[in-house]
Amino acid sequence: MPRYQRNVYKRKGNKSFWSTVVLAFLLYIMVSFGLEVHKLYVMHREVDSLSNEVYRLKLNNEKLMQDIKRVKNSSYFEAKAREMGFVKPGEQVIVIEKKGQKANASSN
Repeated sequence: MPRYQRNVYKRKGNKSFWSTVVLAFLLYIMVSFGLEVHKLYVMHREVDSLSNEVYRLKLNNEKLMQDIKRVKNSSYFEAKAREMGFVKPGEQVIVIEKKGQKANASSN
């Protein structure tokens, strides 16, 4: 009878070894899965950030294209020059002052 009892203990020890191996393997799989999920989360955040940047750059590009079209038009330069006080040769500048502006100018 003692011989039979020794085999039971060996089997029990063998079971705990394999249980430990399986548990370690499952733990490894869970940690690996968790790390991959974290990497995926980080990548999704980066993709969202880059998508927002692409959208912003497209809007800026459209604005710049409109500026280029406006600058290519010769009337744009003429309007800007007139705003700065330039006149064409042979033109005379006429300044119309409002009544309130004249009184303010003389009081200074």
